[in-house]
Amino acid sequence: MSQKKKKVLFFLPPTVGGAERMTVLIAKMLPQDEFEVKFVVVGRGLGDIVRFIPSGYSIRQIPIKSIWCGGTIKMWNVVREEKPDIVFSSLLYLNARLIIVAKLCGTKVIVRNNIDLSRTTHKANIPLVRLTYKWADKVIAQQEEMHDEVISYTGLPAEKVITMHNPIDEEYIEECTKAANPFSQEAQSQYKYIWVARFSHQKGQDLIVRAFEMVHRDKPNAHLYLLGKYDEGDDFFKSIRDFVDSHELHEHVHFVGFDSNPYRWIKYADCYVMPSRFEGLPNSLIDAMYLGKPVVATKCIPVIDRIVKDGYNGIVVESENIKALAEGMKNAPSLKDFEMTYHPATCEDFISLFRNI
Repeated sequence: MSQKKKKVLFFLPPTVGGAERMTVLIAKMLPQDEFEVKFVVVGRGLGDIVRFIPSGYSIRQIPIKSIWCGGTIKMWNVVREEKPDIVFSSLLYLNARLIIVAKLCGTKVIVRNNIDLSRTTHKANIPLVRLTYKWADKVIAQQEEMHDEVISYTGLPAEKVITMHNPIDEEYIEECTKAANPFSQEAQSQYKYIWVARFSHQKGQDLIVRAFEMVHRDKPNAHLYLLGKYDEGDDFFKSIRDFVDSHELHEHVHFVGFDSNPYRWIKYADCYVMPSRFEGLPNSLIDAMYLGKPVVATKCIPVIDRIVKDGYNGIVVESENIKALAEGMKNAPSLKDFEMTYHPATCEDFISLFRNI
């Protein structure tokens, strides 16, 4: 008689970010002959994230305007109805609520922290984390400092918190890079810098355009491509657009917008630049390194110094230092013939976690 499959519900919002993509990747790692995987999208609609969920996986939606609109009760109803063996989520605001739901339903729960607690902009999450994490079966931290901070903030025993560096979806990336070169023929002679992230103060697009203005003075054929969702009416975006216009950079700074396949852009770029003010563990930077691109990265979290070897496969600069960022952008494209210095968690690491919980 075949063994009964473990049923796992993966909770995530309809948006597309690093945490959401990691949730999908971890779910895909679980062998379908051993696990029954279902996605539960919590939000106004299914959103862009469903583009990244492979066909063949079941998807449920919990329609809410915000997590405060009965979100916990609706999540509880789904878990009570589905009767999973394990539930999983990867964003702080969902984690705390899902832990409560799992506790009430007698279900195992694994949560993954998407950002350091000390850096979250939503401070209301911290009391919830302190209150609820004691009931989690496992908490995944993306890097060592995050591991220690979770224990410090929550008092959890060390064996409940595990460090698992973000995996790389190699098969998916390789498939995406088969797409045609998105740059025009004229762009082949450019220095092409790229940054992939939604527009926000955290992600530092205001810093990169200021640094690029300095780069452009020395490299007139330099171009900056900003991939990521933006709102034309947002004050942050307008301030960046105004800077570009006032410095007559509109022909050299390209607001590409959201693209579900950023890898085709990264593949044909000359340098990947991460100007972030803070990150959990920057997936897009790691993906760029996997694709063999020299990188410039701000030291927004300590792990950057461990995953980028300064002067070998990239250049590390202090956060908010626009001049250093510009100098890094000038020098990084000359870095060649390097190997990956990041060591991700493996598929087997995650299978073992879900198998043995």
